[in-house]
Amino acid sequence: MNRGKIVIYSPCSLLAGIITEIVGGVASRVVCCQSTEQTAATCQREEPDLVIILSIRPFMNGSGLIADIRQRDKRRPPIYVVSWQQAENVVLSLLECGVDQYFTFPICMGRLRNKVREELKQHYE
Repeated sequence: MNRGKIVIYSPCSLLAGIITEIVGGVASRVVCCQSTEQTAATCQREEPDLVIILSIRPFMNGSGLIADIRQRDKRRPPIYVVSWQQAENVVLSLLECGVDQYFTFPICMGRLRNKVREELKQHYE
């Protein structure tokens, strides 16, 4: 049974590995990327069911990562951001630019796993 594909963007491979361990049992395939360009290209090639971004840097430097993902994948995969940033104005601007869900570190592993499971269940049940 296909359980879905997840693309994870993180400039830190250790952090990407930790999140992969948390959500890996829920998805059939997890691909990690270390640059925004690689993430956009991977999303186009893999057509993921979910994208998890572990940094707000792409949003602060105006890279347009969300727009790149959205315009290349017409299925509009949900995008989750996990970051340390808790300032209300930052969270609101992430949501306004197209992020579907925002989580802050320290993250509740069970909550993230359950959110991912529910998201993928919509596609594969």
